[in-house]
Amino acid sequence: MNVAELIVQVLKEQGVRHLFGIPGDAINDLMEAVRQTEGIEFIQVKHEEAGALAASIQAKLTGELTACVGTSGPGAIHLLNGLYDAKMDHASVIAITGQVETQYLGTSYHQEVDLQRLFSDVAVYSQTISTEQQVPDVILEGCRAALSHHGVAHINLPSDIAQKKAHLPYNKLSDVQFNARIAPSMADCKDATQLIDDSERICILAGIGTADARDELIALSDHLKAPIVRTLRAKDVIDDDHPNCIGGLGLLGGKPAMDAFKQCDLLLMIGTDFPYKAFYPQDAKVIQIDRDATQIGKRHPVDIGLVGQAKPAMSQLLEHTQPKSSGFLEKAQQSMAKWRDAQEKIEHADEQPIRPQSLIQSLANVAPDDAIFVCDTGTVNAWTARHLTVKPGQRFTLSSALGTMGVALPGAIGAKLAFPDKPVVALAGDGGFAMTMTDLVTAVHYQLPMVIVILNNEKLGFIKLEQEAAGLPAFGIDLHNADFVAIAKACGADGQRVDHIDALDGVFTQAMASAKPFVIDAQVNADELVMPPVIEPAQALNFMKAKVKEWLD
Repeated sequence: MNVAELIVQVLKEQGVRHLFGIPGDAINDLMEAVRQTEGIEFIQVKHEEAGALAASIQAKLTGELTACVGTSGPGAIHLLNGLYDAKMDHASVIAITGQVETQYLGTSYHQEVDLQRLFSDVAVYSQTISTEQQVPDVILEGCRAALSHHGVAHINLPSDIAQKKAHLPYNKLSDVQFNARIAPSMADCKDATQLIDDSERICILAGIGTADARDELIALSDHLKAPIVRTLRAKDVIDDDHPNCIGGLGLLGGKPAMDAFKQCDLLLMIGTDFPYKAFYPQDAKVIQIDRDATQIGKRHPVDIGLVGQAKPAMSQLLEHTQPKSSGFLEKAQQSMAKWRDAQEKIEHADEQPIRPQSLIQSLANVAPDDAIFVCDTGTVNAWTARHLTVKPGQRFTLSSALGTMGVALPGAIGAKLAFPDKPVVALAGDGGFAMTMTDLVTAVHYQLPMVIVILNNEKLGFIKLEQEAAGLPAFGIDLHNADFVAIAKACGADGQRVDHIDALDGVFTQAMASAKPFVIDAQVNADELVMPPVIEPAQALNFMKAKVKEWLD
């Protein structure tokens, strides 16, 4: 067994089922090892960025180790955007990069890039294999690091080392538990329970760290009569129609969440590092629960920090706190009902071009109960945050902390490969879709039926909003799009343009039944504004200034 074969064997043992990337001469031996190994499939993408994004989304959805590969120089460099998505959303991804032969390192050889240095920021572990004696230790250490730190590991493999004989036997990691139950200390919990008992108006901010603790989250909310505000990445942790859920926070959130934050006297932050400081309550006490001690107090001052996983921490709080009266929760629920009524009036508007709110709400109504939604970045985030009603059993994911455009299609590929029996829906703006649309060919090649819904407004809509919110005229944001349906068909997929909301249900049903990837090119209103939950006077003034400048131009 050579070094390349051993690397592939270790990846397989760690549960890696797909290796995303593009071949190249520096990784020829690695490719040959994959070809000869059953149980791990090479997925050839059209750009390494798409491969890394697919691996990142797959890791977020499965909680398992995923992998991508790039050859020396440009192939490895192309991986970085997708790997930063994995880093910032704490997804376990291992990246294998090819490198020039060791005799040429440091000589400015063709395609020689200092990849270990380049990857040092994105990876929790980055190492170059300079002798065969380092293997399997280096690849095992990379797997340990990615799984235990929930991040990116990078292995830089010179092509001559890949061919050399591996050192056997080796210690396998198969029985190691990287997600062990970590509970906060009883002493810290005692202080937290006392603060909870002394508080009357408690609000919960739930992040992705509560993903495996849905039952405990709901039980704690019921016990404390505390409304639940979710981060966008945690949208599928608790369904939108649950009576205790009052939506999201921030510019993409709603007024009920903002009101609850202003009125609460205690905020429970659970499994989140929500970054936007302006939205935190200024007068409330704060208890933060996180598995990572470095996250405690990172975004907002806290009174008590509990280091541990959400599930055992919430179980302890549930057991040792007194139940609360329902007044604060009922007030938040009434606010949410009023907000939803206002949103439904917008959603049910019969207009042309289609209002994006109506489009997303209609998709939510007809999507299967086990659908997986992969959302791109842009105004599509706002419409899905507020109008996509995620049901129990459905999944939702996106590029959260990095917020990269172009993630929806590659992410849908990663999702469909991981869950071949579940329907996958990619939601993208025209700008985001255009960035990675060449990988429609990848979805066709690997026979991955999925639905790609494009909210086509012929603009970089969110950038336009940001420019105008700063008092600047919109500039450089108009898009000259190709015919996305024609492109889909040229790639071997199928598709249809939708100009009116009445046609959407039928087209979506057709798309779901298709054995091919299916593109729905929905023409949405380019002038539809993403309104913040509360409009500040300065925002209104800047917007007015921008519109005057646009008119004068």
